[in-house]
Parts: sequence; C-alpha cells; structure tokens
Amino acid sequence: MFVAAGKKRKFAPASRATAEHAFTSQARTSSTHGPTPMGSAAGAGDAIRKYYALGQENVRERQYRAALDCYNRAIAIALNEGVGRDARIYEARAHVLYKLREFGRAMSDAKEAIVLDGNSAAGYTQMAGILAATGKPRDALAVLERGLATVDNSATGYLHMETLRVSVARQLDPSAAAAAATADLRIKTTDPTVWLPSDLAILILQNLDVRSLIVCRAVSKRWLALLDKTPVLWCRPCFEPTTSISALAQQLPTYEKIQRWIKQRSGGGRIPDKIVRFVFQKAKSSLVSATVPANSTVGSRTLDALLALKRPCLKQIDISRVAEMRSDVVDRMLNGWCVPRNLTALKLPYCTNIDDDAISTVVRYAPGIRVLDISGCQRVCVKHMFRAWGSTLLDAHDSAAIEHLYINDHPGIPDFLVYSSRYRHFARLKTLHIAIYDLRVFSEFTSIFSLIEYMGRSQARAPHASAPFPCLEELNVDGVWDTPGSSASFTSNILRGFVFHTKIFASGLKRLSAIESSEVDMNQLVETLNNCLPTLQTLHLTKATRMDARMLTDFASSHRGPLPLQSLDLSGCVGISSHGLHALIS
Repeated sequence: MFVAAGKKRKFAPASRATAEHAFTSQARTSSTHGPTPMGSAAGAGDAIRKYYALGQENVRERQYRAALDCYNRAIAIALNEGVGRDARIYEARAHVLYKLREFGRAMSDAKEAIVLDGNSAAGYTQMAGILAATGKPRDALAVLERGLATVDNSATGYLHMETLRVSVARQLDPSAAAAAATADLRIKTTDPTVWLPSDLAILILQNLDVRSLIVCRAVSKRWLALLDKTPVLWCRPCFEPTTSISALAQQLPTYEKIQRWIKQRSGGGRIPDKIVRFVFQKAKSSLVSATVPANSTVGSRTLDALLALKRPCLKQIDISRVAEMRSDVVDRMLNGWCVPRNLTALKLPYCTNIDDDAISTVVRYAPGIRVLDISGCQRVCVKHMFRAWGSTLLDAHDSAAIEHLYINDHPGIPDFLVYSSRYRHFARLKTLHIAIYDLRVFSEFTSIFSLIEYMGRSQARAPHASAPFPCLEELNVDGVWDTPGSSASFTSNILRGFVFHTKIFASGLKRLSAIESSEVDMNQLVETLNNCLPTLQTLHLTKATRMDARMLTDFASSHRGPLPLQSLDLSGCVGISSHGLHALIS
C-alpha cells in the first residue's frame, strides 16, 4: 500500500554483499586496531555527515542499496568513534530497508530512532507503514495515535503523520470516509497553527491582549496546548486591545462569552483578580512586565502568585491602586525576587500604603532605575526622596538615574519644585508629571508660603542659577493652574506664578500639557515658552480664558519661521480668534 509502483531500476554498482562486507570489515578493523584514523571527534562528525548526504542523494536517485551502504558506514563510524548517534540516520536507513522490503530490520531502526529522539514523527510514520504493509492496520492506527499524542505539533512530519492516520482510519471504516475527508479539509484550511511554523504562530499571538489570548485558549485543544506551554506569550501582559490582530480575535465566537464572564466576575469591565493571577502563573520565569490593570481588585493571593517564582527577566513593575501593596512587599520584590540591575521601571501609583521605607528599598537595591511613578502616594515624603539619593542634600548632584518621574496628585509637589531649584538630584529628568487631578490635594499644601520664602532666599543667593532639569522634554502640569475651590490661599498672585519661579521650563522642551489652566498668568507663560519654541512639538493648553489673539500673535512673532508644532489643543480658550490661531500655525 505504501510502496510506490513503477519500473524497476538498476541498483548502484555496490551490491548488498559488497555493502555488508564493507560494513563488517570496517567494524572489524575499528574494533581490532582502535578508532578509525579520523584525527578527532570533529573529523568523525564530518565523515558521518558526508555519508549521510551521499545516502540522501542515492535515495533521490532510487539507488537504495548504495544508500544503505552509506548509512551503514555512518552508523559504524558513530559507534566506533563514540560520537552521539543521530536519529535521522536511523530514520533514513529504516526508509531504505522498507523500500527493500526488509520489514524486520526497518522496524528495528524505526524503534531506535524513536528511542534516540522521542519527537521523531518519521519513526512513528515508518512503524505504521510497516505494520500496514504487513496486514496490521489497527496496530498501525494505534502507533499513529500514540505518535500524535507524543510528538510536538510543530515537529517536522507531524502533518504527514496526521494525514496518514486519517487514511488508515478511512480504510478501517469506509462509512467514516466522508467525516475523515471533512476533518482533513478543516485541518488544511482553517487551523493556522498546523501549517504555520510554531515560531511564526507564536509571533502572531504575541500581538494579542490578555482577553484575546484567553479566548484563543477556548478555540481547540491544540490552541490550548500551544498557549499554555509558551510562557513568552504571557510575559508582557496587555489588558486592552491595541492591535489589529486583537480586533480579529474579537470576531471569534467565544469572545462575547468571555466578555460576559469577565463582567459577571468583576461587576463591570474590570479585569478580575483570577485572570491577573492566571497570567502571572503562566508567564513563569519569563515574566518581563508585572502589570496590573487600573481599577482592578488585586488581593494577597495574586501578590503571592507574583512572588512565588524568581523573575530574572523582569524589567518593569506596574501595579496601581493595590491596597495590599505594602513596603515589605516592595522589599520582597527587590530583595532576591528579581534581578534589580535589570529593573528599569517601577510604577506604584495610588498605592496608599507605600511610604518612605519603599523609597529607601528602591535606592538600596535598584539605584539605576529609570522610571518611577509614585502618583498619589501621599505617605512618601519628597524631602526623604532627596535624602535617599545622598547622605545630605548637598552631596547628591545628578545622583539619581531617574529619567521619567510621575508625582501626580501628590501634596509634596511644591516641595519637589523648591528643592529641585537648588539641589540637582534629578537633573537627568526627561519626563516630569506634576498634574493635579484631585482638587483635594490643594488643601494638603500647608507649608506653601514658607516654601515660597525659602525659594526666594535661594534665588537671592544664586539669581542666575540654571534650570533644574536641563534635559527635560515632556512636562505635564494639568490642573495646576485650575481654580481650586478647596483652598482660598491659592488666589495669591505669588502662588499663581509658583511654577514659573522654579524655572522648570527647559529650552529643549518638546511636549507641554496644561489642561484646565483657567488661572494661568498668560504673560508669564508666553515669556517662559519663548525659550522652548524651536523644539516645542505638542502644546495642550485648555480653558485658558485669559489668552487672547494678541498673545498668540506675539507668541508666534517671537519665533522666526514656522513652529514645529505637531499637536495643538486650545479647547476652551474663548478669547482667541481665527486671526491669532492662523498667525500661530502659519
């Protein structure tokens, strides 16, 4: 059944007796006089590869006796020289022996190939072919099913083994021929994981978010096995669909079912605690980003799952609004749980239990961290941050390696600006976010006037001091110039220009966001932004009711040539006119 029909061809000049004589004489010579004169194991490997390639060429020319001679020589060299045996040679010799109708020796070589390589799909296929040729189709079917359960679906020859199983089953049960043909067609047309190499399939699946990956697990057993045994798919969890491949995954029938299950478990659109814990468990030691989505309920069990294994590849920790995130948990994270020198980002926004001890732990174990987000962590003292990166406030110039700092909704924002105007701990900053989204934070600015006096004395001692952040490229002051209803002291004109006095607007600033700027002093803003006009690409200034067309005209005329603006938002600026806007963008 498995032997191709055709005309008989002449064998190679080397007959079977000649091949066996060469094999026997070489083995006898090697056992009597020691190893063959190869010179080294590398020479033996080269000889084995040479005979294997020559045998493959003879098989293509259907010179099976000559091919058998080559494979015998390759195996003899491997045995005599102590080189590791290759399952491919036994697979090739089993194929040649099958063509020569020597089923007993072919079965032995096929079994030996499976012993040497448990992922040998060709070994199982050859065993099944021999059993079917000898009138044992049911045994052949059992061998193929065992091979399909054992061999990786990405191995070479797996698809041929599956096709052969369908063919044998069709012969055993003719009534199931239509069903087998339908299954075979489905395999060929609808399941990309069968036809695509496993590396390419994994590369495509890496673009999916967590919800889409969970949906893909429910497609079939093959997809379930592929996703569960590939930790790299879960190492950078994304909880929101951001790619076109995720949009395609939303068309799967099970997507809506998973969405309803998430809403039932979480009471809304949030990711439930069980899914976050599941992601940490599947990522294993390949976890690169420990991310918890915003507004998700994360308990102690999830944190225990996160800390259960070593995470040597971890580079980013992004956990927000977690009540259980205490300072001792941060200490466990950085003290032996990951490799601190690999950690580049630590984001713990609105974790109310984070205090000064957590900052001390970061400085102790990960002094080279690049991104730090402590927005809303009101128990962290800003003065302690400056002291943590130096024994005193004066000996830590440019000591912090932080390049991106987020301290939104923090009562220590005035302290940070004042200390930064004198001490250069954070001179490497490229991104600074000091936005106020919660107006109740204004009421926490209790020592604001003493800070203004301190800043005045510092400026008197050094009136021509440079900008505290000379490398700053992005600044976010959303809500800082808003009308604070909870603090009447913010009506002070001195306080209104507090941000300008600290000179945080660097000359190379590229992105500025100042949403809700109803109380901004436009004259000071225009004067300050004149220094960064050549590089400013993004300007978001909303509800600036004091801005008029004349200011925009002066703002544009102070710079020669077109402005490099790529994104402009002046929503709510009712005082501007089309003439002023045209002068700005033209």
